[in-house]
Amino acid sequence: MENYISGMPLWATLLFIISFIFSLGLLARPAKQAALNSGMSLGQSRTIRNGIIAFYLLWLTYASILALKGTLFQNTLPPKVMILLTLPLLLILFAIVANTTLFKKLLRSATLQSLITLHVFRILGVFFLLLYFYNLLDADFAISAGLGDIITAIFAIPVARAVAQKKPWSRKAVIAWNIVGTLDIINLMTIATLGAIKGAAAGQSGGEMTIFPFVWFPAFAPATILFLHYAIFRKLQQKP
Repeated sequence: MENYISGMPLWATLLFIISFIFSLGLLARPAKQAALNSGMSLGQSRTIRNGIIAFYLLWLTYASILALKGTLFQNTLPPKVMILLTLPLLLILFAIVANTTLFKKLLRSATLQSLITLHVFRILGVFFLLLYFYNLLDADFAISAGLGDIITAIFAIPVARAVAQKKPWSRKAVIAWNIVGTLDIINLMTIATLGAIKGAAAGQSGGEMTIFPFVWFPAFAPATILFLHYAIFRKLQQKP
């Protein structure tokens, strides 16, 4: 029986799981504050926060089950991880969540700096570099994905601070940062797809991004990050 669990050292795997789950709380925090800003009660704001966390925990559980069963491991075209995880979450977020009255209300009440700051969770991109260090991920994919996420996470802090301080150039900085962050994810998805095509042609397996726990990256990151950048673009279009 094949083992569909990452070959990373146990300490790194556990650190990844703990950090990833912690990031869900970080992700839900602006929604809670936006709910309070909109006039909702503390109980309602907590329900929204907990609902976001619960949804993602269920989604990651679904992804984990598929990964541990080996459903995603075989390299197919199109990649199963994209068909069963990435694309469905994209549809849920963009076709359903983005059009709800609640999302529009929370976006109106959220501060721009809070939407930018939450991108610090992308520091998790360091795990791409760790996977490369342990020879579990190709250099092209690992370095591009890792550095792109880390740089976006680091620059989120000064950009958000500039917005909070109402610097005259802050809007341009947000637009530039948001475009770069979006293109980084699109580039990552392109590299991953091309890698899957190459791997399928060579009869190779899907690799670390299709087994537990690193399947959480494609299951969560592309769709969620694109949606968060989209939310910032919509926030920029709102009148003060």
